[in-house]
Amino acid sequence: RGLKFRVELLDAQARGYVAENHGTPLRLPDLGPIGSNGLANPRDFLTPVAHYEDLRQPTTLVQKFLGELWACELDHSPLNVVAWHGNNVPYKYDLGRFNTLGTVSFDHPDPSIFTVLTSPTSVHGLANLDFVIFPPRWMVAE
Repeated sequence: RGLKFRVELLDAQARGYVAENHGTPLRLPDLGPIGSNGLANPRDFLTPVAHYEDLRQPTTLVQKFLGELWACELDHSPLNVVAWHGNNVPYKYDLGRFNTLGTVSFDHPDPSIFTVLTSPTSVHGLANLDFVIFPPRWMVAE
């Protein structure tokens, strides 16, 4: 929310995920019976170092407001960030660092053992949005 970012394609093709979340910000799920060493670990989320960009070049700024996309031309870079304050910062996470858990007989323990991030609601066990991964795993029970 309210974060400006730039997309630079390093190759001819790129892929990623986009989700519009109107609920609480995404966070790590409560681990419950999993304990403290499962799923995604906070230390694996990487945040950038703030860098002031003082570029004078034409830039198109695209922003969403009231369900519509709006664009305006700027004569400078909007990425003139000196520092972040608080915890609303962009981050990235390598899905290869996700700690997939054990065997499942007929149902998954709550939270889902595949949940990377969740946007919880006021109703316990009901999420506004879950970001999940189904990585390869070693099925030790087979």
